[in-house]
Amino acid sequence: MTATSDPASGCLTITLEGDLDCATAPALSARLQTVLGRRPVQRVVIDVAGLEFCDIAGARLFLRVAHEVTSSGAACCLRHPRAHIRWLLQHLDAGHLLESV
Repeated sequence: MTATSDPASGCLTITLEGDLDCATAPALSARLQTVLGRRPVQRVVIDVAGLEFCDIAGARLFLRVAHEVTSSGAACCLRHPRAHIRWLLQHLDAGHLLESV
């Protein structure tokens, strides 16, 4: 995971790679909490282009992060999802997390 911040726009971009499943989600969740707690942002973009695999645990993590971010008044979206991630989120009625282009 890498995180880059643009203070001028208030955007935090988080880039994920590899697999996101029940084995990796807890550690990623802890890292995300640390990154998100550093400073307030206006928008969080999670770039998932490099995510090879994502299961329900990953989808739950995205929903939880989006809820926390939007509860603080910021926007949150997923960018560049592969077809299987898009399918998973749409079938979980979580398509709203996908970045609108």
